[in-house]
Amino acid sequence: MNKKILIVDDDSINRKLLKAILTKGGYQVIEANNGAEAMEKLAPDVSLILLDLMMPVMDGLTFLRSYKSQQPQYANIPVLILTTDDSKKEEALRLGAKEVIIKPINPVEVIEKVSSYL
Repeated sequence: MNKKILIVDDDSINRKLLKAILTKGGYQVIEANNGAEAMEKLAPDVSLILLDLMMPVMDGLTFLRSYKSQQPQYANIPVLILTTDDSKKEEALRLGAKEVIIKPINPVEVIEKVSSYL
């Protein structure tokens, strides 16, 4: 069965790049522009979330703070952060993110990190 990954990033170029990397790696991908949209797209078949921190409407840290309480059935989905802002790393990990990957992304690193949680 193909694992489904939710990419949450307001930058369509980043989403397109990640989708290409992950699809090539054999994963199914769904996309969201921000944390609020990601909340709506959470589903039982989502295996992992790739989450940007800096987004309009609902940023990554707000999403991390709220998705487990608003949708506790998805609390066990691993979340990997993708960001250019290293200063938010500790807070993201404290809020439950499994890893923080600093952009620009390395395709090999992304596949390795994703597969290590699936």
